[in-house]
Amino acid sequence: MMCPESVLVLLAVCLPLLYPAMALRAEGARAMRYVMPVLPLPALMLALGAEPGWQLELPWLLNGGLWAMDELRRLFLLLTAVLWTVAGIYAVGYLGDHHRRRFCVFWGLTLAGNLGLTVAVDVGSFYSFFALMTFAGYGLVVHEGTDEATYAGRVYLVMAVLGEMAILAGLLLASAAADSQLLTDLPAAVASASQRDLIIALLVAGFGVKAGLPLLHFWLPLAHPVAPTPASAVLSGAMIKAGLLGWLVTLPFGETALPGWGALMIVAGAVAAIGAAVLGVCQRIPKAVLAYSSISQMGLMVLMVGAAMADPGRAPVLFSVIALYALHHGLAKGSLFLSAGVSLPAGIMRRAAVWLLIALPGLSLAGLPFTSGALAKLAMKEGLSEDPLDFALAGYLSPLMTAGAVATLLLVLRYLWTLGGKLENRRNPPMLAAGWLASVGVSLVAFWWMPWEVEGLVKSPVWLPAPYQLWALVWPMLIAVALAGLTLLVARLVKQR
Repeated sequence: MMCPESVLVLLAVCLPLLYPAMALRAEGARAMRYVMPVLPLPALMLALGAEPGWQLELPWLLNGGLWAMDELRRLFLLLTAVLWTVAGIYAVGYLGDHHRRRFCVFWGLTLAGNLGLTVAVDVGSFYSFFALMTFAGYGLVVHEGTDEATYAGRVYLVMAVLGEMAILAGLLLASAAADSQLLTDLPAAVASASQRDLIIALLVAGFGVKAGLPLLHFWLPLAHPVAPTPASAVLSGAMIKAGLLGWLVTLPFGETALPGWGALMIVAGAVAAIGAAVLGVCQRIPKAVLAYSSISQMGLMVLMVGAAMADPGRAPVLFSVIALYALHHGLAKGSLFLSAGVSLPAGIMRRAAVWLLIALPGLSLAGLPFTSGALAKLAMKEGLSEDPLDFALAGYLSPLMTAGAVATLLLVLRYLWTLGGKLENRRNPPMLAAGWLASVGVSLVAFWWMPWEVEGLVKSPVWLPAPYQLWALVWPMLIAVALAGLTLLVARLVKQR
């Protein structure tokens, strides 16, 4: 008899995988959009209710499948399930009759891939689900059918193919070195493999396409502005994290010191964090600003990945911090993307409340005290400064993180500025409003009751940070506000001339 965890994980993957079959019947197609919020619920129940440590063997799947959940996968599964749920609620009110059936088909397939790769432990299942998510996501990017969407889809597809080729080659070489098809056996084998650097290069580049590494990020600022708003939310909030998870479960963290690769990742993270901010503040389309913000925030996570590669003793602690940061960022960024489609109600007080709810997740990304962003940034600083780091570029991590915090708020302010000219004055569809409000509530409130821990570095909830921590969070935000104000002043002076 199957245990409850086995039933839930099979439902979590198979329900969205079979969901497109509803499109085969005309009456089913009309009801498809109302089913979207239900699809991630088994995965959400699994992430919240099941203790890590369970396994499900599937000997009939490919060469033998193994699905399981540990603490790291649990957080990524939780993020994925929550974000797809609130985006699904939003999509019910967002979708019209334009290619509705097609959207629902690709939505279900992409969701199945996103959830499946999170629980897959064998190489075959992991890669199959990753590829399903990637290529089904193309249908979400080109959904609108405009020239811009078609062009973005082409770029996305080219980058996706190159990334999938690199991932497959890296996984095959790593699997051969380990003489095993389990992801858990790959890191140790890669650390001692004769082709270690080639395998690492393939995996870094392949998963880096999804994670938005510099020079591999081109699809992100093109795809997000043209994709439907709920699709943009899951693309940036959940799917982009699949690349991060791929690194964490395949690269040889904790097995051997890789100072060269660590330094390279730190440089890449710094370029992403700062460079994307410079490009993002020049954008005029709100969702394009958020796309560059995602690249910038992923850059901060890449900094921690680089530190974990360079210092194997720090890897276990940094894993917890990276997972926490990914959870916080995914929820907040999903809320920001969904806010791009809301409308302003009548009445000054109601409009002020809407603007406040739009702004708070963005301010959380910048580290606003008493938010999940403050917790994530404090955990990141503590995780990197608890013991002296002994590798090249270690001394630059603290100023880079500070610069990243300044860049984050500048992008949030730019997003709010560009969004101000786009919001319409009309009533929001009830389900659209419910999905957006749910995303805000999850980011600001429900986050604190989610099952995360950071090795005791930072206690939850952080309602009363120490004065020095409070100041460390606030002063980068003050610099960002001052820079934004100075920019507006200079722009007005130039305009008056």
